Amino acid sequence: MDKLYDRLVLPRGHYRLHVAVLTGLPASLVSDLAQALGRSPVQIAEWVGVSSLSAAMSLQASEVFCRLVETLDALLELYEGDLEGALRWLTAPNVVLANERPV
Repeated sequence: MDKLYDRLVLPRGHYRLHVAVLTGLPASLVSDLAQALGRSPVQIAEWVGVSSLSAAMSLQASEVFCRLVETLDALLELYEGDLEGALRWLTAPNVVLANERPV
């Protein structure tokens, strides 16, 4: 399975990604990620902290989006490509997190 980072065509390299985050990632990435995960754009927007799908995400939302994609890619690797298993871990209460949900 291709990494979400690659499928979403996020900027390559730390510097380019940093500049993109500072200027605000395109809000359309929220819908792209939702489609890749089989979730609603509204749910992904809540996870990332985007209040409306404007042209660009805020700095904070862009940072959270990148961390979410990196976390999902790590979970998909851990779960050997099992998207439902990765999403279950991400959205279920976790004992290590004092029974809080990661998102």
